Amino acid sequence: MEKKTVMFNADMSEGFGNYQFGNDEELMPYMTIVNFACGFHAGDPVIMNKSVKLAAKNGVKVGAHPGFRDMQGFGRRMIWLSPEELYCDVLYQLGALDAFLKKENMKLNHICPHGKMDPLVSENKNYAEAFADAVYDYDPKIKILLESKCLLKQICDERNIEVINVGYPDVEYDEDGEMIIETQKHYINPDEVAQRALHMIKDGYYESRKNRKFQIKAEALCFHGDIPNCVEIVKTVRKLLTENDINII
Repeated sequence: MEKKTVMFNADMSEGFGNYQFGNDEELMPYMTIVNFACGFHAGDPVIMNKSVKLAAKNGVKVGAHPGFRDMQGFGRRMIWLSPEELYCDVLYQLGALDAFLKKENMKLNHICPHGKMDPLVSENKNYAEAFADAVYDYDPKIKILLESKCLLKQICDERNIEVINVGYPDVEYDEDGEMIIETQKHYINPDEVAQRALHMIKDGYYESRKNRKFQIKAEALCFHGDIPNCVEIVKTVRKLLTENDINII
């Protein structure tokens, strides 16, 4: 039987100016791939530069985390751009982050849509195509980090865009299997997150708040750096997965 493997992933580089956000320096050594904000929902040129250097120091692969131009709402409010506007905004953000990666002789590994951009491009055909077009036109070798059940996954398969299937063990899910996004992050029981992660990777399912099970294919687990005890959570997850013979790559 082939040994199971998983990538550890987190959203990072989400401060702005003097405002620090998340626990990037503590969290980075435990990651294998990371998503960096590109200046629209969070981040700025100085923070992107520092973040890329931190990833390079730790040997971590970097992906873009584009969002809506809504820093006040942290990209978590829906903005109904046209598909053309979305295409251009994604392309712009890819180029911004890639400039700092090139300086460190690093490649842009993947892209992961942030906040309300995620459901828009995941399930709406016109926006999904615009998002896939922007990625492919910029660099067809860039992977897209997404949930395996979404429409965007089908479009990526049709266009031969490589996908990294992701699961989110540090969030809860509603009865439709959709993530429940809380604007105010709070302490989360690390053992509960670790059990969710184990079920996602080993057993191929996750549960809603009322114990309804949904199938999932997860090659990466994404953690949110703005959770107060995120480092403790990642350490606990890593320990449990390792004990269950799952390799973190």
